[in-house]
Amino acid sequence: MRKNSSQRGAAAIEFTLSTMFLVPLLLGTLVFGFRLIRRIEMDQITRDLGHMYVQGVDFTNAGPVQNAQTLASGFDLTAMGSSDVLLSKIKTIQQSDCDAANPTHPGVQCTNYNKQVFMEQLTIGNSSAGSSRFGTPPMTGNTVSITDQANNPAAVAANFMNVPAGVIAYMAEMNNQTPDLNIPGFSGMPLVYSSAIF
Repeated sequence: MRKNSSQRGAAAIEFTLSTMFLVPLLLGTLVFGFRLIRRIEMDQITRDLGHMYVQGVDFTNAGPVQNAQTLASGFDLTAMGSSDVLLSKIKTIQQSDCDAANPTHPGVQCTNYNKQVFMEQLTIGNSSAGSSRFGTPPMTGNTVSITDQANNPAAVAANFMNVPAGVIAYMAEMNNQTPDLNIPGFSGMPLVYSSAIF
């Protein structure tokens, strides 16, 4: 039995309407899947670089930076690349830190007393690829002065977990710009983020 022209027209309209829903769904699923794969790879890189950082590897030297770039070879971890890794040290400010920052007023609580603050933050790769989700501290070189740690609110690691007194937390964060996985209107912000805390 042959379909008449009105049935064929209705089928074409139904097909067109269904593809308007299915094609964006398929594209979104593909982009999400590729970003998930990239995130899993980045999780391993941040853990590995974080372990190296905890062990005392000095990422201010060219050799360790080259090792990091080799480890993250698929992510273009260069000064003009699409990724960066941020390595940070964070501690909780105690009264002894307040006294060291304000030696003329011992015993007086400082602005950041009992807050988690950055001690250091190193960037490997393109610093404009992304920033820390916990803040950008005021630094001299790669370190935050004891005065800023104690008194400057910008040194506080916002929304960071509680670090016990006398303990230093080490953190590795990685940002990857993904313009190759960006479909305007469907895929959201073209950035993948990963972090590891030790």
